[in-house]
Amino acid sequence: MTVARVLTTIALAAGALAGLAAAAAPADPARLEAVTEIKDDEWPAKVEYRARRGDVVRVPLGVRSADDGPVRGLVAKLEIDAGLEFARRYRNCWYTANAGRGIAWCEFSVTLPAHGGLTITTPVAAVRPGTEPGAVATIAFRWQSRGWSDARGGLRRVAAYFAGPGEPVVRGDQGVLALGERTLPTADIRANGNFVRLTVTDGPPLTPAATPPASPGSPPPPSGPDPSATGGAAPAATGGAAGGAAGGEGLPVTGTPSATVVTTGGALLLLGLLAIRIVRRRMRFTA
Repeated sequence: MTVARVLTTIALAAGALAGLAAAAAPADPARLEAVTEIKDDEWPAKVEYRARRGDVVRVPLGVRSADDGPVRGLVAKLEIDAGLEFARRYRNCWYTANAGRGIAWCEFSVTLPAHGGLTITTPVAAVRPGTEPGAVATIAFRWQSRGWSDARGGLRRVAAYFAGPGEPVVRGDQGVLALGERTLPTADIRANGNFVRLTVTDGPPLTPAATPPASPGSPPPPSGPDPSATGGAAPAATGGAAGGAAGGEGLPVTGTPSATVVTTGGALLLLGLLAIRIVRRRMRFTA
């Protein structure tokens, strides 16, 4: 056997051993359960959600530990139907796709306490505006420990393994997806994978009103032009009492204006003095 053939045989054996080692990566040592909301009156049936076209989907995606010790570091796989899209692309997640379904693998630097629970409450998906009303969409999610992903070469390599042919694997850059301290009940299945279901309803996405609605009993807004629209100031309150109100509100002006009273009184006084002078001159003339 030539040296070249020996080297080739060694290289092929090394590659086979490497592939065998990757395929035989250890199982996840953490015992995790994927949980979501359960109907109060129909346990263990899961809550089914409704969302309008274009709206974000607000559903909790939780994890519970069945271990007696803490689990340090978690990863989650989030997989959405073709009628959905990722609401944001967080920088602690790797995104790809397979067979028309969006996939994200996200990493969380947290410690899950023994028999404790944590939950993703931030919306991770939104309904595509063109999705047909009545369509049923799902968000599947799966939990693993960080040790599980590290044993497989890291989270990016895990995401690439689940990517479809030719699909890129891209890291997000829009904030951080976080876990909240919310413990959900045990799911209908005790496994590290689960899903939530939602029905798409008709109508455009909800948008905030341009102006807040008036409260009951409040007067309607004025229909005339806004004084501030022309650049001028709004008319100021008149009356001496307005400036002295404790709460800053002017008192209503009632009665005759004081300026009119002063003017009229002065005129009457002048007429009276003139009449007295005329009478005195007439009495002097008669005498």
